[in-house]
Amino acid sequence: MKNMLTESIRQKTDDQIIDATLTLLQSQSYDQLAVTEITRNAGVSRMAFYRHFGTKEAVIKAIVVQLTQDFEKEAAELPLNSSDISRAFFGFVKANGIAIAVLLNAGLREQFYPPLRDILHGLYAELLQSKVSFIRSIDYVSDFTASGMLALAIRWIATGAHESIDQMVEIANEMTTAQHANI
Repeated sequence: MKNMLTESIRQKTDDQIIDATLTLLQSQSYDQLAVTEITRNAGVSRMAFYRHFGTKEAVIKAIVVQLTQDFEKEAAELPLNSSDISRAFFGFVKANGIAIAVLLNAGLREQFYPPLRDILHGLYAELLQSKVSFIRSIDYVSDFTASGMLALAIRWIATGAHESIDQMVEIANEMTTAQHANI
């Protein structure tokens, strides 16, 4: 019982620190962010911050892991077709749009972009393996497609995400169909 209580307290502290970090990043860049501000906003001591994360970089990594874990699990169970991949991805982006926008605005694109690109790259590589015999082109095209999907998502968020998920799926399908037709 004591171990569960300790873990619950630990998770609460982690969540407070993560929430405070995201809140502060809404009004300042990552470079301007200070541990003192995070601890004050989170209502925890500096010692608690360092015990739980150690650095503000580790907090950002925890945020990215939280963002990508659920999508990675969902991606592992997706049927391998462009529409389902697009729908799952844009659903994920819509559900996490605020956190993604905060990271983008804080200058942290390179922290969350690679893990998402890797997940999408893996999905598209697997999808293309059944259609293409020239293996080297699969890697290039799936990387290009994954990067294009992320570019669409970033633009979608930056312009206010006015299009529906279905509209984004349609745009993505047009893009991927054109890319995949040429290999």
